[in-house]
Amino acid sequence: MRRVIEMEKTVKAPSHLELFKGTDLRRTLIVCGVYAAQNLTGNLIANQAVYFFEQAHIKTNEAFALGLITSALQWVFVMLSWILTSYFGRRSIYLWGSAANCILLFALGIAACVPATTASSLAQASLGLIVSVLFTLGPAPASWVIIGETSAIRLRPLTTGMGRATYYIVEIPCIFLASYMLNPTGGNLGGKCGFVWGATALICLIVAYFCLPEMKGRSYREIDIMFTRHIPARQWKKTDININDDE
Repeated sequence: MRRVIEMEKTVKAPSHLELFKGTDLRRTLIVCGVYAAQNLTGNLIANQAVYFFEQAHIKTNEAFALGLITSALQWVFVMLSWILTSYFGRRSIYLWGSAANCILLFALGIAACVPATTASSLAQASLGLIVSVLFTLGPAPASWVIIGETSAIRLRPLTTGMGRATYYIVEIPCIFLASYMLNPTGGNLGGKCGFVWGATALICLIVAYFCLPEMKGRSYREIDIMFTRHIPARQWKKTDININDDE
């Protein structure tokens, strides 16, 4: 890393145009995609947890209590994710976590389709809570590791900034959509919004399966070489880089 930094000191300052040239374009798209996907894989249910529970016909006091429980569990699961990312690959955590969220989101939609009873309300609340908590154990923490490792060292501030901008571009309409879907005077979908977020999460999962490489255990030098060689994402884990390789 020191050698790379020293070399980069001798070249001109990076520009945003470089984010869209050569192998850096692929890196930029991965970072932007991972950022955007945070709004499309059920995270907005967590952001509106108390309101979601109320629309699932849970009493206001109980909905507020469930919201506090959700926040507490998210705090615990984020810390557990530190251990998880130390032993398992980023791609594996992201894909398996996203797949689990897809299943749970569709299950939430199905639970909202049955006649309204105490059992169906509790099922929706439970599934909403699990989706919110599971997101902080799998896709969310893995996303930040992926974002940090994907961009070139020289372009990292610009790549991260571009990714964050993409996040907000996607988040703003999604927030309006999420609120509209839950609002009784709007879409009034309640738990059926699970079908919408389940569909977007499935799209993100498919794209990630084909485009997201496994970078666990790789040095920045190896990552640079593998991007330069245009190695397909699914082959990164089994690709060996010789210690003498330098590209």
